[in-house]
Amino acid sequence: MFIVVEGIDGCGKSTVASLLAAEIGKKRPVFHTFEPGHVRDGLYRKLIMENVDNPFVVAALFTVDRAEHVEKMIKPALAQGKWVVCERYADSTLAYQGYGMGLDKDLITRMNEQAIKGLWPDKIFYLDIEPGLALARLRNKEKDALEGQGLEFLQRVREGYEEIARARGYVYVDATLPPEIIVKHILEEVKLL
Repeated sequence: MFIVVEGIDGCGKSTVASLLAAEIGKKRPVFHTFEPGHVRDGLYRKLIMENVDNPFVVAALFTVDRAEHVEKMIKPALAQGKWVVCERYADSTLAYQGYGMGLDKDLITRMNEQAIKGLWPDKIFYLDIEPGLALARLRNKEKDALEGQGLEFLQRVREGYEEIARARGYVYVDATLPPEIIVKHILEEVKLL
């Protein structure tokens, strides 16, 4: 099973994905991964942060990172019978660079299709949170260049995620709930509880 946890910065993706992978690992072999940066020791993530003002470059780098991620990590893990828990996937580029930064959405969709070659998750969980609350959660964290884009940017990204979520049939989760409750809900949804 291939599970993706999506949502805007500050929604709790990393916390939830880590807890989820630990719980799944009690019953099944699991591989916990993330985008961008799990391939090539974070090279593409570093390049993304250096080019954050150019949406095309950022989308292209995300896509290259994703293509390698799928081929070198996700597909092999699935082939070994592991469950894969991934923080972010193809739709994050559409939400952030398409809706958030205004890059052509059809272009991003075509780039993603080439990168993932038909490998869509079995379940996508969308951790929904108000952008103002998400930013408050990030207040004491050192922000990267994308996290520092501000409230209006995150509002556009959230609106994008909501549109994408409806089209793709995401499972909505209230990101203000305690992470343990969110993980319980996800485990119920994937029939591991």
